[in-house]
Amino acid sequence: MHSLRRTLLLPAIALASALCGCRHAPQPLGIPARENPAQWAKDIEVFREQDRTHPAPKGCVVFVGSSSIRFWSTLADDMAPIPVLNRGFGGSKLFDSVYYAHDLVSVHEPSLVVVFSGTNDLAGADAKSAVEVHDLFRQLVARLRAEDRELEVAYIAITPTLAREVNRATVREANRLIQIECEADARLDFIDPTPALMDAGGKPDPQWFRDDRLHLNPRGYEVWTRCIRPTVERLYAQQRSRASN
Repeated sequence: MHSLRRTLLLPAIALASALCGCRHAPQPLGIPARENPAQWAKDIEVFREQDRTHPAPKGCVVFVGSSSIRFWSTLADDMAPIPVLNRGFGGSKLFDSVYYAHDLVSVHEPSLVVVFSGTNDLAGADAKSAVEVHDLFRQLVARLRAEDRELEVAYIAITPTLAREVNRATVREANRLIQIECEADARLDFIDPTPALMDAGGKPDPQWFRDDRLHLNPRGYEVWTRCIRPTVERLYAQQRSRASN
């Protein structure tokens, strides 16, 4: 009898938690053989300490991803007066953001999240396929929406670069698959600054990149701002409007 009562109560408790909007860290994920999120544990702990001492306002816009987000030192000024939070970390890959999604994003109860990740997945001797990167993006969206099913997610297209020119075809295909995914979901947006970063011949223009030919320089971030800010403004305004109704 007690077992039956417990069986009946558990779904009710789960439903009540969902209805009241309670947030809690989701269940830990299994770690695939090629992934190593533990290498970012110290970075995540730094973020947690920042959250304890200087918590971001609820409803901010969280930018998450790899070093191109981390190096965006002018992000707050470029998006002002919209409140933003930079949660870029190192040479992270998409699964790293999936694994730490709660601490990076969901704990802040953001109005939307902007993602730039996947470029490191496509590089190196153990590079993933475009399909695998697309699947990881879907996992990230699912992980985030496990805590906020209405969350808006904007994805910045993977940037072709001279440093990784050998990957251009895979980059193009990964972007194509993720764009299709975004076009099929009203709460997903695909932002593609790529055309603005190319030269007349359709190759990455060195004027927008650091000497490493991989990361954007300050002028490159100005291009990103022109391409990304309009989408952030639109989605943030929409979310604020929904929240006030």
